[in-house]
Amino acid sequence: MTSRVFTTVVVAAVAACAGPADALVRRAAAPLLWHRTAVSGFYGSGLPVGEFADSREGDGNHEDWAPDWTVELEHFVTYTVSIGFSMANTTYTDKTFSELETNLSSYSGFLRAVVPTGSAVRPYVRGGVGSVQVEFQDSTSRVDAEYAWSFQFGGGLLWLPVRWLGLNAQALYYLDSTQDSYIAENNTIVGFDCKYWVFAGGVSLFFP
Repeated sequence: MTSRVFTTVVVAAVAACAGPADALVRRAAAPLLWHRTAVSGFYGSGLPVGEFADSREGDGNHEDWAPDWTVELEHFVTYTVSIGFSMANTTYTDKTFSELETNLSSYSGFLRAVVPTGSAVRPYVRGGVGSVQVEFQDSTSRVDAEYAWSFQFGGGLLWLPVRWLGLNAQALYYLDSTQDSYIAENNTIVGFDCKYWVFAGGVSLFFP
């Protein structure tokens, strides 16, 4: 009888120390990206390719490494995929006439797919489509072409040192179908497609 009473007392004491049953349940960490919104800013350099860089008559003849900046807003609809909107701007200088500049303003929707690595560094691929406007300017004048289709694709790395902050490094290829874009001011067309790479770094703020 004494042994049975002693055992009952010990079991009751252990249960009291353990607290409520739900205190013993392990809880998983909240998903790192799922249903989160990010605001990002990128800055980098553009490298023209194809007819956009070629010096033949009628082609772009643009110099390498133009400054490029981008602002983005995206929302992760799954654990790894986001839908977003991007606004980008870059200005290229003519190789022969330094006062002649070509400004490109792009507005695009995009998808980003992040590879779940289980670590703070995650590679991603992305692609987008939207519109672009070409603007030619020199020291005395400026003319705008009509909007044309713009396509982008590429990839990069996303590093999340803390839950609310992301650091990005990416390379994107732009194909702007501007060859037949009409310029009303002088009744001409652009005459070439704008093709270029942008290599950039960026900072993302995640909410909530």
